[in-house]
Amino acid sequence: MNRQYWPRRLSEIGVERNSSITRFVVLGVIDIVSILVVWTMIVQWTAEVRNTTGLAVLGSIILCQIIIGSALSLYRNRFAIGSALELRRQGIGALIVSGLGLGIAATSGLVIGLPWFLLAMLSAQMLMIAGRQALRMWLDSQFRPQVGQRVVIVGAGEAGSALVSQMLGNPESEYIPVAMIDDDRAKTKSIVHGVKVAGRIDNVQTVVDDYGADGVIVAIAEAPATVFATIVSQIDLKRVWVRTIPPLSDLLSGDIDLAAVRDLDVADLIGRQPMDIDPKQIESIVKGKTVLVTGAGGSIGSELVRLIALHSPQRLIMLDRDESALHALCLSMDGRALMESEDLVLADIRDFDALESVFAETKPQIVFHAAALKHLPMLERFPGEGWKTNVHGSLNVLRAAADHDVERFVNISTDKAASPTSELGRSKFVAERLTSHFAEVTGRPYVSVRFGNVLGSRGSVLISFADQIRRGAAVTITHPEVTRFFMTIPEACLLVLSAASEGRSGETLVLDMGTPVRIVDIAQRMMSIAGRSCPITYTGLRDGEKLHEDLFTPDEGAKRTASGSAWHVDVAPLEPALLDGPFAPVEGIAESYERYVADVPTAAPVQLSTPVPSTYAVEADKVEFSVREQSAVVALSANAKLDDGSAMAQKSSL
Repeated sequence: MNRQYWPRRLSEIGVERNSSITRFVVLGVIDIVSILVVWTMIVQWTAEVRNTTGLAVLGSIILCQIIIGSALSLYRNRFAIGSALELRRQGIGALIVSGLGLGIAATSGLVIGLPWFLLAMLSAQMLMIAGRQALRMWLDSQFRPQVGQRVVIVGAGEAGSALVSQMLGNPESEYIPVAMIDDDRAKTKSIVHGVKVAGRIDNVQTVVDDYGADGVIVAIAEAPATVFATIVSQIDLKRVWVRTIPPLSDLLSGDIDLAAVRDLDVADLIGRQPMDIDPKQIESIVKGKTVLVTGAGGSIGSELVRLIALHSPQRLIMLDRDESALHALCLSMDGRALMESEDLVLADIRDFDALESVFAETKPQIVFHAAALKHLPMLERFPGEGWKTNVHGSLNVLRAAADHDVERFVNISTDKAASPTSELGRSKFVAERLTSHFAEVTGRPYVSVRFGNVLGSRGSVLISFADQIRRGAAVTITHPEVTRFFMTIPEACLLVLSAASEGRSGETLVLDMGTPVRIVDIAQRMMSIAGRSCPITYTGLRDGEKLHEDLFTPDEGAKRTASGSAWHVDVAPLEPALLDGPFAPVEGIAESYERYVADVPTAAPVQLSTPVPSTYAVEADKVEFSVREQSAVVALSANAKLDDGSAMAQKSSL
C-alpha cells in the first residue's frame, strides 16, 4: 500500500507531487540555493564581489541557470531525478551557464579572479548534483517495499539490474532483493541499485543462508539448464523456492517486468539450448495456403494448429476423431467452443471414404499428419490397432493427399522408428516408408519428421511421476540407467514446421533432440521440488522398450539440414500393394514387419557435413551422468495435483 509522503493540503489546492510546477519549484530551489551557498563562500574569501555589481552578477547567473535548465528540460518530468541522463544534461547546462556567467562578470566590470569564478561554478554544480541525489535517495526510500519475500537474484546483468530496480521502486512489490550472485568475477562485490553481488552460482546456498532469503530468482535471459541444475541441486527446496524470468522472445515489449517472474518449468531444465527459427521459414510454406492437420486435438496436433494459425494460412482444417479434443482445441484458441466452424472436421483416418470426402471438399494444399496411436505398451498388447491406425490410417491420408494434389505432406514420426524394437516403432517406420513411396510417385515434398518424447503430452512420464509423488506411492521406473530424448511441445512443433520447409521429397527429417536424459534423475528432482521422498521401484524394461533410444541408425545416412536443427535421413520407399490389409491377423502383421522393417534396403551412405554426436548411439555400458550436467530435467507437470488439489508447483512454492 502506498504511504503518504506528500502534504495533503497541497493536493487539496491542486499541487500534486508529480506535476511540472512541483518539479520546477523543488529543483529550481535546489539549484538557486546551491548557487547562493557557493557565492556566500566566495564573498567570505574575497572582497571583490562585496558590492552591488557582485549582486547583479549573482542574480544574472541564477537567471541563466533557470532559463538554461528549463531549455534543457531539467525542471520538467522528462528525466528521472538523479539519473545518468539528467546528469548529462546538467553537465551541458553547467558549461553554458559558466560561459555566460564569465561573460556577464567580464562585461559588468566585476573584478574576480578566473580560478575563483570557476571554483564557484564547479562547487555550485556539485551541490546541485548532491541535492538531486539526496532527493533521489529520499524518493527511493518512500517507494522501497517494507514487507515482502527476501530474494537472491541470480544474474547481475541488464535483466537482473532491471528486476532489482523494479522491486525497489514499487512499494507494493512482493519481493525485497537482499543479494545478487553472478559468475562474472568482474562483478564480484559490486553494488547494483544498492544490492551487493555477494557470490557465485556454485555457492548459492551459502548466500541464501547468509541473507536469510526466502527464494531465488534467476534473472538471466535464455539461461542454460546447467544454471538451474546447479541451483536446484544445492538449495533446500523444502524451504526456499526458485523462480525465473521467461525468455526475452516471450516478452512482447522485450522488457523485464515483475509480473513476468514465474515458476520453473520443464523447458528451463531439460538441458536444451533454444533454436533460432526464422518465422519467414515457416511462413514460406503455410502463408496463404489451405492447411489440414490430422489428429488436431492431440498434444502435438493442437500445438501445430496454434503455430500454423499465427502464420496467416488462408484456411486451417482441423481433423480428429475425438470430439472432446476438438472442443478443447476450439476453447483454447477462441475462448469459446460452439463447434460450428466448417474448419472443424470429425473423422477417423481409418475411414478412407470419409477422408476422401473431406479432401474433395476442402482441397488442402498442405497436410500435417499427426494422428496416431502412440502408447508403446498398449500397442504391444494390441498390435492390430497400431497396424490399422499408424500404417493403414497413414496410408489412407497419403492416398487422399495424392488423389487431390496436395502440394506438401508432413508425416509426424517418432525416434522409436529408428532400429525399431516395438510395435509402435515398427508401425511408424512403415508409415515413413509409405510417405517416401508417395513422394516418389507424386514428385512432391512428402516428408516425415522424427523426434523423441514430448514433455507435457498426454501419457508423458511426468504426469505419471507427479501423480505417484502426490499420493506418496513408489515411483516406478523401468531401469536405473534408462535414458530418453526430451523436448517441449512448442519446441517440437516449431522445429517440425521449420524442418518441413527444408525437407526433400521422400526423406525423413530427424530433429536435433539434444542430450538424452536419465529418467531416474527426473524422478529424483521432482521429489526434491515437491518436498517429498518416495521409494523408487524398478519394474524392468517392457516388451519393445530400449534402454537408450536412437534418432537414426548409422545405415540411414544422416546429413545436417541448412538450419542445423535436424538431419536429413534417406528412407527406402515401400509399395502399398505389398502390405496385408488393415484387418490382417497378428501373425500376418508380424510377417509384414519382418519383411518391410527388419529386411528394409539400406539407403546409400551419405557423407556427413557435420559429425553425428555420439550421444545418438549410446551403449549401455558407456553411459555416464553427472548431477550437474546430465540430470537436466527438474520438471513438474502443470496438470499434476497434490492432496489439496493445488498445483504441485504451487505447493513447492515454485
